[in-house]
Amino acid sequence: MNPYLILAGVLAVVLAASGGYFKGQSDGEAAVHAEWDAERLKQHEAHAKALQEAVERQQQLQMGADKLRQEKDRETRDLVARNTALANSLRNRPERPTQTSAVSNPSSAGSSACTARELYREDSEVVVGIAREADEIRIALKQCYAQYNEVRQSYEQRR
Repeated sequence: MNPYLILAGVLAVVLAASGGYFKGQSDGEAAVHAEWDAERLKQHEAHAKALQEAVERQQQLQMGADKLRQEKDRETRDLVARNTALANSLRNRPERPTQTSAVSNPSSAGSSACTARELYREDSEVVVGIAREADEIRIALKQCYAQYNEVRQSYEQRR
């Protein structure tokens, strides 16, 4: 046999093998890239969907919070109106005397306790102010509880 013919045959086999290797390598690489791109596309779609759901939940929670805040503001306005009317009605009460009172002077014939009807104007105004502040705190706490429960329910529904 001719050595050039053997060399040509070996060379043809080596070229065919290397060509097949590089062709297989590039086809495999393309297949892996296609799978990778498909997986990334799925992830992006899932992320976009989750983001959209989160935005919708946030908008619902914000609308609920706005509604609760409006309710709180309405209750506060009603409270202020009632408090103003009550404070105006207290103006008819007598002022505290400048002399020593019956309570501070044990030798006087007055009683040492009084009811709400017997409070002086200044004392009544203080009591009404404290009651107003307590009612404002109660209204704010009620709004806080309602908003917390709304967020908790939204979270539980999502799970």
